[in-house]
Amino acid sequence: MRTFLFLLITIAFLFGESWMLFIVASIAVFLYLHNFYFRKLGEKFYFDNNKELTRLNVDTEGEWLLTFVNEGYPIVKGALSISFDDCIEPTTYPFIKNRSFIEVNIPFKAWTNEQVEVRIPFLAIKRGVSRIYRLEVKVHHLFGSGAVVLNYNEIIKKKKLVYPLRKFLHNIENKPVLLHGYQETSSSLFYDPMQPIGTREYVNGDSFQHINWKASARMQKLQTKVFPNNGARTWLFVLNISDGHSINRDLEELISFTAYLIEQAVKENIAFAFAINVRTHGDIPYFYLSEGEGKIQRQKAFEMLSMLSFHTFPLPHLFMLKDIEKKDMSFPIIIHVGESAIQTDRILLSFKRKNSTIFKLDTINGQGVMKEWKQYQIEKQA
Repeated sequence: MRTFLFLLITIAFLFGESWMLFIVASIAVFLYLHNFYFRKLGEKFYFDNNKELTRLNVDTEGEWLLTFVNEGYPIVKGALSISFDDCIEPTTYPFIKNRSFIEVNIPFKAWTNEQVEVRIPFLAIKRGVSRIYRLEVKVHHLFGSGAVVLNYNEIIKKKKLVYPLRKFLHNIENKPVLLHGYQETSSSLFYDPMQPIGTREYVNGDSFQHINWKASARMQKLQTKVFPNNGARTWLFVLNISDGHSINRDLEELISFTAYLIEQAVKENIAFAFAINVRTHGDIPYFYLSEGEGKIQRQKAFEMLSMLSFHTFPLPHLFMLKDIEKKDMSFPIIIHVGESAIQTDRILLSFKRKNSTIFKLDTINGQGVMKEWKQYQIEKQA
């Protein structure tokens, strides 16, 4: 274009065509300003990359909130393009699904010294973690001869975490807790003598040292202190995501049933620990959540479950069980989820000999079934 305009200016000057010289010179000035604008476009244009984590359940709504600040030249007739994981889907803007990613294109403009907020509403459709992997603003040249693409090359710190579905389990067996501990239970052989919760009328056989003399004087009858039943009922969830050398094809079902059990543990104020044979880099080479209880513990466990996928690198299940056994940790109840082999069952037998009650969770025709693990299963498999 520059060469062509130079030839026109030369011709207009040689033939003395002032009107042609004026038009061509005007076009040249316009092209110069056009090129200058697109060379400077994007300078002092910022993306607010504040850290953000949103936790969601399946079938709940949320939104991406993207904030831009433009302190440079105005951006007009641009297009914002982003890509993120497909566990969420936009509800307002059209999108393209490319393998496991969602691509969205939105018209974009930002005047000088303007802060622009772009909201992309979405619906959580399945368990998982969604991150933004591509963020760019494209502005086309006025003559369609090209475009300026402004890419954000840093890691975007916004993340959406979709918790797993909770699916009901069948044949859940409840056994009385017979181990000493400090958690309240409905039935136990043990109690906490330091925390009486009331009194009752004295009966033969009550310990003399448990008589409440003040209450007895007030009631004019001997009154015995009542103590809460205490025991150890901590659960250990052991999730095996592998089946042989590959990921278990029923992984989603196993995750949903495990999530249901975690929900039940929280409702009943039961402390639990959690181990998953996913390869990690650290002192503990697999996913491990130490003992805890309550909503914060549930949140941590659900986050672990949300991060699992069929592209996860599993650690040999046997190696994880041996490591837990080596640490000599005691759990009154162990719930094993997923496939097991003769070698792993032998380690479960070792836990059973340490007074642990072991349950095994399997899927049968899409239904979750949990039954007490029996020693004879080793002989049966052998």
